Amino acid sequence: MMKANYQWHGESVRVRFGNCIVKENKEKPLYWYNYECYPEGKACIPVIEVTTKGGQVFMISNHFGIGVYKLLKGGWPDTSHFSVEGEFSTKPQLKITEFDPEGYAAYEAEREKWQAENYPEEYEKVSHLRNMGRKMWNLNK
Repeated sequence: MMKANYQWHGESVRVRFGNCIVKENKEKPLYWYNYECYPEGKACIPVIEVTTKGGQVFMISNHFGIGVYKLLKGGWPDTSHFSVEGEFSTKPQLKITEFDPEGYAAYEAEREKWQAENYPEEYEKVSHLRNMGRKMWNLNK
């Protein structure tokens, strides 16, 4: 089996698979993982901890394999990702190594519906920016 070549902006990176407990971001009601936190106020997010050659360490979400997908595509801005802040953990070990585009699309549709129903004013304000970004990166396929 060939070792995966994970990259960030075209440069090879080291990765660790795990998770991060996140809490609802009440200051930013449309923040992507608030949907995950509802109704308990916190959630366990599958993540990838990325370490660049320059020593920068950060986490990106890997729900439905979206993080793996981005890193295998070179880690460029034209492939979405979701930043995660918090404490990285490998317990339980969450290692999602394949992208599930159908599951991801269904999840995103439900998340956007939840945002529109629960925070209609905020959702309306950012929906035009979201659509501009999708057009710019040709993501409305």
